[in-house]
Amino acid sequence: MRRAQRAGRPVSRLVVAMKPGGDCGLMPGILAAYDAEPDAVPVDIVLCSAQERAGMIRDGRADVGLLHRSNTDLTGLDFAELLTEDQVVVLPRNHRLAGRASVRLADLTGETMPRLSADTSNGLSVRDVGQLLQLIALGRAVAVVPASVRGQLRDDLVCVPVTDAEPTTLVLAWPQGSRAPALAAFVRTATTVASR
Repeated sequence: MRRAQRAGRPVSRLVVAMKPGGDCGLMPGILAAYDAEPDAVPVDIVLCSAQERAGMIRDGRADVGLLHRSNTDLTGLDFAELLTEDQVVVLPRNHRLAGRASVRLADLTGETMPRLSADTSNGLSVRDVGQLLQLIALGRAVAVVPASVRGQLRDDLVCVPVTDAEPTTLVLAWPQGSRAPALAAFVRTATTVASR
């Protein structure tokens, strides 16, 4: 219903849901290339938590979103893989493992690793990346995340590769069976930019 209401507006727009910094650095190139597409429409970027993105696509608040396949239920969504990357652990600069060239998951046994979640009732959960990075900087937690986070870190944090962590795949997801020309052009553009 939301999608139909938005489609009936005089100026059509494409709504893209993503978490802050969750584009692996691809979004500027995607947006620039998409603007040149004949079926392009204005793009609105909605920054939201990891948990919100798939729901926004399913309920029509967003047309498309950037998600990490290993962390997201993609049921009811079509998707295209954009980029697969290794994972790193984010540590405070003075952490016992901060000077290592790499670590294994076993090296992180006993470390507090909060989950990104709106539900803070069971275990240590944080609502956004800013909260997570603050906890890490205070020495209260560590986090295993995609390697592209390196470019967004504060000076008091370091990244160390985790050699046995499963790689994570960034996907572009949209409602199953959607055939809107503007969306198709965006998907085509994103996959082309990601393949470069």
